[in-house]
Amino acid sequence: MKSTVVPNRNTIMLSIAFGMAVSIEANSVAAAVHGGDHFIYPDCRPAFIESFAAMQKQALDGLVEIDLFTPFLQSSKADIVTQGEQLNVPFADTWSCYKGRDRHCGRCGTCVERREAFHLANVTDPTVYEDADFWQSVT
Repeated sequence: MKSTVVPNRNTIMLSIAFGMAVSIEANSVAAAVHGGDHFIYPDCRPAFIESFAAMQKQALDGLVEIDLFTPFLQSSKADIVTQGEQLNVPFADTWSCYKGRDRHCGRCGTCVERREAFHLANVTDPTVYEDADFWQSVT
């Protein structure tokens, strides 16, 4: 997974999101960072999120107030799958794979984590993988 680290990725994307939020007069920006990413991605950690939100409050002081909403900050991917199941999320319509093919590869770190999350949540994974069983050999 270390090869998937893009330094400052969330800094860049959140900065753009806040700029867009100002332009459309939104009152919040949401980001789906989650607890499972804390170890490998520094810009998914609570300290980063808190610091970024504080920076935006300073940057927008006197102009507008926009909150940073990160509902999964302390959640695992399995927790997210469980909540998604309760909300009838159409998981077959969601995408995780880094390979950019017609189907999920089943082998990249994100596919492995996705497959494991469904397993741990005891939820049927509707995702079509090129290699659906690979995750078991690496977890």
